[in-house]
Amino acid sequence: MSAADPAPLGTALGTALVTGGTSGIGLAIARGLVARGFGVVATGRERPEAELGERIVFLEADHAAPDAAESVAARLGEPFGPLTALVNNVGRRHNDTIAELDRDSLLETLALNTVSHMLLTSRLAERLGAARGAVVNVSSRLAVVGMAGVSGYAASKGALNAFTVAAAVELAPLGVRVNAVAPGMTKTPLIESWLADQPDPAAAEQEVAGRVPLGRLASPGDIAGAAVFLASPESGYITGAILPADGGYTVS
Repeated sequence: MSAADPAPLGTALGTALVTGGTSGIGLAIARGLVARGFGVVATGRERPEAELGERIVFLEADHAAPDAAESVAARLGEPFGPLTALVNNVGRRHNDTIAELDRDSLLETLALNTVSHMLLTSRLAERLGAARGAVVNVSSRLAVVGMAGVSGYAASKGALNAFTVAAAVELAPLGVRVNAVAPGMTKTPLIESWLADQPDPAAAEQEVAGRVPLGRLASPGDIAGAAVFLASPESGYITGAILPADGGYTVS
């Protein structure tokens, strides 16, 4: 199947694995993949109380654990057909200033935001290659735009971008495409909670949205649309790309 001849809507596209796929951007990606024709296995540390939706299977996993990649690869079935997509979404924020950087906390951030994605890609590469599948890494605008107080987080995402382009070249002979989506500030539960804690939530949102050329924060669905495209046959001739989904922030 080539980009010039993508699978039509409604076609079953196999199994996609979405790490951290039970809330926020991850859940929006999982649901977007289902709408496109994938079945999804979504990982999380705890089973969510709310239903994830049809064709989404929960797999318990703590991607911060040293053996997480091996454990997930061993337990990952293919309930909807061959494994055709891996979305490396799970991550954590790191909001220390440079003066506050702590070795242990910094290593935890790098281990989850970068190393866990590298190892899971490694452990699943052959299975993805058998189906000529795709890897989508969830990066950040902060990998390429300087901002005070987020150097640890930015470094982890910058490293993820570097892995994305290197892996795209190395895995191309297997038929595996590797791309990344780089979200801007997105109205996830975490950001909505932050806004709610501000003295004037509406003014705070207006202030941060005012820095974005499109004039608003992203919704999880905005990011999901980009990630689903990169996972789907429509992007079959795209690999090694870092796709900004930031409302024009990084080019303004």
